[in-house]
This record gives sequence, structure tokens and C-alpha cells, in this order.
Amino acid sequence: MTQQQETGCVLRLFGAQSTAVGKTVENFPPQWRAAAQWKSRGAETLVALQAQSPSGLKKAAQALRQAFSADLYGAGETTLPAAVVEALERHDKLLICADAAAGALLEARLENLPGAEKVFDFGAVSYANPKTGPLIEKRARLPKDCTDPLRQALARAQAARRVVGADLSAACAERESDCVLVLSCRKGCFLRTVPAGENPALWLLDIIRRTAANKPQAEGTGFLPARRAAKKDVLPSPQPKRHPLRRVCMTLLVLALLAALAVVGAWEYTNGNFYALPEQLRALLTEHVPRPGATLV
Repeated sequence: MTQQQETGCVLRLFGAQSTAVGKTVENFPPQWRAAAQWKSRGAETLVALQAQSPSGLKKAAQALRQAFSADLYGAGETTLPAAVVEALERHDKLLICADAAAGALLEARLENLPGAEKVFDFGAVSYANPKTGPLIEKRARLPKDCTDPLRQALARAQAARRVVGADLSAACAERESDCVLVLSCRKGCFLRTVPAGENPALWLLDIIRRTAANKPQAEGTGFLPARRAAKKDVLPSPQPKRHPLRRVCMTLLVLALLAALAVVGAWEYTNGNFYALPEQLRALLTEHVPRPGATLV
């Protein structure tokens, strides 16, 4: 009895557009004899592939992998949290949370996964640590009157990453109708606004997975370079107001000082006789300018 060859598989995507999946499936060449059905739940899309031969199945799966290389996080029963742990472990990245809001999104989804404790601290050395937590708040350097949750999240994410020495630091800015997810890395911060009806935990996991694997982010996820992100989270100290004539006055003062020095120099050069200054300058120039036909040595 010959073993039946596999002619079907399931691919899991996150952040891919359902219409784009449909166009890719429509472009399958007829000789592959492959078909697909897909179903989206929020930002997650499951694609069930069927083919009449293993070679056709392999080609169809490869076409989807190439078209959605950044969106594809697994196959079969792979979950997005498991894909995140695998990406962090493969690329040797340490993930922490900068605040309790981000911890609530991630910890419950990662706590039972094998190897998660190697790449995620579960708050033990970051925001939940009795020593590190206050230090993160101090390093964030936010003024007491700052109430913008996004600026607070940006500041904490960057401060936590530096304090702990982690590769990635997650934070969450909770607002009335949505929340803003923040992931700080060495180059800057990724940000994504998620409406209240969507699942922010899955979006945060996907941002982490893509960042750890150095893959492009999903459409709608923004990025702030490190310098711009720093300007977002640290308020400059109040600067004293300068009078508009201050610069003009400073310029006039410098010119007056230079003029005074010139007068003192002229007084010393002419022994106090300013009327002799033009004649002495003319004699000085005549003495040092070579005459026609002279040879410079």
C-alpha cells in the first residue's frame, strides 16, 4: 500500500490585504492545478491550499510565501505568539515591556510558550521590578504636567530599553477610543494606532515579530527615527524670552570693542599723534610693496 502524498496545507498571514491574497491565487498557472480558500479574522488571514499533486502544492505555497514574505508568520497550527518567540530566539533579541499596559497585552499570550522566558522578561527586570521601574520613570524625564499618553509611552519605551539594555521595548498608550502601540528599537520607534474594536495584542505581537526578523511592517504602521522620537518624549526646559533687539545690541557692543582696540593700537603706533597716522601708514605700505623690476627673495 503506497503512502498517500500530501496535497493540502494552511498558511497563516497577518496584516495582508484579503484582496491581494485573492489576486495572487487568481494568478496561479493552470498547470499547477492548485486552488485556495481564505478567510480573514480581523488582520489575520488563513489560506487553505489544495492541489492535485505535491509539486503543484509546493509551487502554489512558494508563490504565496514570496508575495507575502513579511505577512506570513507560520503554517498549519502555528500561532502568532509562537512565531514571535521563534523570531526573537532565532535573531537573539531580548524583549521587555516599559509599562503595565503593554505587559497586560503580551504576558498572558507568551507565558505558556516554550522558550519564551529566554527572550521575554515578563516584567521581572523592567517595569515590574521595584528598582528598575522607578528608574525607567526617572530616565523618561517627563514633566509632571505632561498628560499626553502617547508622549508618555514613547518616553518610557525608549528609557526602558536603555535602562535594561534590551533590544526591543514595548509600550501602550491607552486612549478613550483607541490605543497607540509603541515598539522601541535601536533605530527608533514603531507606532500603530489600533481602534478599540480591534485586538491590540495581536498587532503588537506582529510588530515585534517583523522587527525582530527585520521584515517590513504592515501598512499603517509608522516609524519615528531615534532623533525624532527623542523630541517627542522629552519636553525642552523653558527658555528665557529674548528681546528682539538683544542680538543687535550684542553686535554693536562687539563693534565698539573692536573700534576701541583699534584706537589704542593707533595711539601706541603714532605716540599719541593721530595726525601723523596717514603718513606713517603710507610710508609703511611703500616700504613693503616691491618696486617694478625688483626680485622677491
